[in-house]
Amino acid sequence: MPMNRSLYPDDWEAIALAVKTAANWTCQECGRPCRRPGESDGELVKRIKAKHRNWESQLWGEEQLERFTIRVSKLQRFTLTTAHPNHDPENPDAELRAWCAPCHCRYDLRAMSTKRRLKQERLGQMTLFGEGDG
Repeated sequence: MPMNRSLYPDDWEAIALAVKTAANWTCQECGRPCRRPGESDGELVKRIKAKHRNWESQLWGEEQLERFTIRVSKLQRFTLTTAHPNHDPENPDAELRAWCAPCHCRYDLRAMSTKRRLKQERLGQMTLFGEGDG
């Protein structure tokens, strides 16, 4: 589900930046080093090769094109996001985590039914059962 900006506080960018900075631009789930603000692709690759060699194999992949194999960038996986594990962006006291794009995506996919229910509730749909009931 795309991010609905209207649910987030006006100062969301500053809040998200603070969460990522506090995590030292590292995923709090898997430990992946992520791109810092203003860091170019080359700078990111250089930093990973110098300080985080265990992540170097994640930088590139291969793709088959007809008779050729080409090297493809996987640098988008090194993007740090700010996640709401409780899926409650309107809560100013919500628990926030700094997760890389793959970890955030995996978490959100597992919680898709919860996210759908919360969206319906925001839109005025009432529930027939209490939280956790059938």
